[in-house]
Amino acid sequence: MPNQPAIKIKNRVVTEPQPPAESSRAQRGNPTLSLTLQQKFLRASSLLTTAYLCAMFLVHPLVFSNFYFNITETKQGFFLIASGVYLLLLLFARIALPPDFGVVREKTRLHPAAVALFALFAVSLVGALISRYPGEAFYGENNRYQGLLTLSCYAFLVFALSRQRIDLVWPERAFLLGACIVSLLGVLHHYGIDPLGFTTNLRESDRGRFLSTIGNADFYAGYLVLAFCVSLGFFLRAKTKRARILSALILAIVSFGALVAGSDSAALGLLAAAAFAPLLLFSDRVSLRRLPLGWAIFFLCAFVFGLLSTALKSATFLSSFFAVLRRPAVSLTLAAVSLALWLALSRVSQERLSRAKRPYAVTLVCLLLAGGIALALLNTLLRALPLGALERYVHFSESWGTDRGKIWTFVLRVYARLPFAQQLFGGSSGALFHADAANPIFSDAGLDTAHNEYLQYLVTNGALGLICYLASFGFAVWAGLSRSKEDAMSRGLTLAVAAYAVQAVVNIAQPMTTPLFIILVGVLVSRSTQAPSRADNDSL
Repeated sequence: MPNQPAIKIKNRVVTEPQPPAESSRAQRGNPTLSLTLQQKFLRASSLLTTAYLCAMFLVHPLVFSNFYFNITETKQGFFLIASGVYLLLLLFARIALPPDFGVVREKTRLHPAAVALFALFAVSLVGALISRYPGEAFYGENNRYQGLLTLSCYAFLVFALSRQRIDLVWPERAFLLGACIVSLLGVLHHYGIDPLGFTTNLRESDRGRFLSTIGNADFYAGYLVLAFCVSLGFFLRAKTKRARILSALILAIVSFGALVAGSDSAALGLLAAAAFAPLLLFSDRVSLRRLPLGWAIFFLCAFVFGLLSTALKSATFLSSFFAVLRRPAVSLTLAAVSLALWLALSRVSQERLSRAKRPYAVTLVCLLLAGGIALALLNTLLRALPLGALERYVHFSESWGTDRGKIWTFVLRVYARLPFAQQLFGGSSGALFHADAANPIFSDAGLDTAHNEYLQYLVTNGALGLICYLASFGFAVWAGLSRSKEDAMSRGLTLAVAAYAVQAVVNIAQPMTTPLFIILVGVLVSRSTQAPSRADNDSL
């Protein structure tokens, strides 16, 4: 062994770093040096990840420049810049260390969720190359920006986050603080109070469709679904008295924010959360018993919301679902049922609860199948059956879902007319917009989105792209379900991802909320492969 210059590290003499071929042996022979370098990388990557998550969870929902007039571009720019800086700094930290360092996980294989998003990008790239509109495929459809640039960012983000040991204490605080501010502004806007002047220069006809610092009521609803689920997750696992009081207050504020959403997509997401949440909690009697109490808070907020609405005039549209929910007879009845269930669960043992998980899952699947069959019959053989006010929900027509029936029918026709290769790989983002430009289905505005994330991916990214997109968050939800027993924090994340995926049936991907959804997917994947931290699970 040739002589090497010596240096002192913590009163120990070691040799200078050797060429790459010899570095591994030297590092294995000197645990002090290895540990020090590894700790430096872990500390740097942890700080970078914490800072990035706090910026996206707190700043991104609130950032704006010219109020609603360029809010999409502003949030897209913030997302790309923040994500690009984060990914580049992580890469620099990794490159700056010797080859044997920087591995932060025991398992280095790609998580299936990240693989699925990389596959989505690859499929979309092929679709862009064979599309008639390759230029539009890079940035995405007009004002939505879900093109190749954004998809690549999604894939690398989930990959990077999945490899980190993420401390969620500060990111969760940032998320909940941002959610409270967005919710409070949404409530103020609903009652015509605009302290920041967002609606000053809007046309009178547009003022009822925009809320808070998110903008469009549909986008606001998607964000509030995420916020409610994360808030509920915090409420369910809070252990100290201070944390329980604070979590109940946050849940109440976010509940008010969800109640003013002018879109039924929020109702769809919350119903999905209500149905899915017990599957995460059967192994935790305390949290499962607290779940009805969380919904009781929501219904009591709906009651108070109804009282306020009798005294204050609303300035924005209100979802018909929440318009019914705020009626005292409805909200108080549901609150009473929730409180009764809360008391009843106190008499059920943990053993009986654990045995109830599978029957509940089977029952839920059967109800979904029965509901699907009922909808099919009500739209075919039983269509003449009088249903009163329910007809607008269960009878599919062109006017269903604020003309979504008309839009979805048109989207499927556009997809059917695409060449076979584009049906597989996508017709790029411009396919739908240009098809509508040639044969408009609305006289007042061009159609640039399917108002259904999955139909949108079907047309713009093809059948293969849609499969990849579904697989990405499907793997994440499965990972969250697998970890829900031992990791309390992953429950709220899993619930948020699942509920957002359901409300996406009547919503669209855009820069306001979709990046936050993707980041939560990455965080959930990371949580699924790391040991739960007591600091994470106990308090805010």
